Amino acid sequence: MKYLSLLALCLALLSCNFTQSDSKKQKTEAAVLTEGASLTLNIEQVMAVAANKVGQEIKFKGLVNHVCAHSGKRCILKSADGNLSIRVEATGNLEGFNKEIAGNDLLVTGILREKRLATSEIDEWETDVKEKHKDEEGGKQCSSEMANIKEMRAWMKANNKDYYAIYYVDGTSYEVVE
Repeated sequence: MKYLSLLALCLALLSCNFTQSDSKKQKTEAAVLTEGASLTLNIEQVMAVAANKVGQEIKFKGLVNHVCAHSGKRCILKSADGNLSIRVEATGNLEGFNKEIAGNDLLVTGILREKRLATSEIDEWETDVKEKHKDEEGGKQCSSEMANIKEMRAWMKANNKDYYAIYYVDGTSYEVVE
């Protein structure tokens, strides 16, 4: 009987230990998810979650491809492979971007925004491009614009949308990453 009681006590203690471990595991997972909100993303990751993060603060890293020469209020960051890019607008206390940052990696904090191009706007753009094509020799500019329009329409069809989403960031701060 003593052995049976001792066995029951051991099992009770052991099960409490498992419960505590599960509780600790859940707390750890919650902490990781909370910490994940402040993790630095790359541009591919930003684009992958963009539709769900519009209006929220994000922190991401990218290579400065271009800084607006006139005002310095905009810069374009591109992904490591150069296939994706995102525009960052200087807002709030951020007065602008120094032109010398071109070619450097930036760590940007800001609010993710979305601009939607309606199907009618894309149709109008396509009509304008076709009109320009009549006047240009070779149509190199027009062929790239038509390729962009085609890509937009393919995205709209694949995502079952009647608009094309353009994501950008209202930047609130940045730092050059060495």
